Amino acid sequence: MGRIATSSPSSFNFVFIIVMLSLFLPLALARSSLPSRSDPHDLLSAIAAKQVGSWPCCDDCGLCDVRAYPPRCMCNDLHEYSCPSECKSCVQEVGFLTPMYRCMDFIVNFCENSCYSVINQ
Repeated sequence: MGRIATSSPSSFNFVFIIVMLSLFLPLALARSSLPSRSDPHDLLSAIAAKQVGSWPCCDDCGLCDVRAYPPRCMCNDLHEYSCPSECKSCVQEVGFLTPMYRCMDFIVNFCENSCYSVINQ
C-alpha cells in the first residue's frame, strides 16, 4: 500500500516558529519604547510629562473594553462629595462613613493620566 506524504514534524515546528515570530516580534519591539514599570524613574518621568491631575485621570484602573480601539476603560477611583463635573454617569458607593462617588463612564485612555501629583512625593 502507498504511504501518504506528510511533512516532517521538524519542518512544521520551523514554520510555526517563523509565523509566531513574524506576528509577535513587531509587538515586542513596539512595547520596548514604552516606559518600564520596573524602573520608577522612567515611569515617574512619563507621568510628569503628561498633564498630571487633569481629568480624565485615574489611579486605580478598572474594567477595560479591549474590543474597542483604542481601549475604553472605567476607573475605580473614589471621590468625596461628587464625581468630576465631566463625568456623565456618577454613582454613590455604599458602606463608607462619608459619601463616596465613582464615575462609571467608559472613556478612551482613562487610565493614561495619573491623578496623583508627582510634585507631592
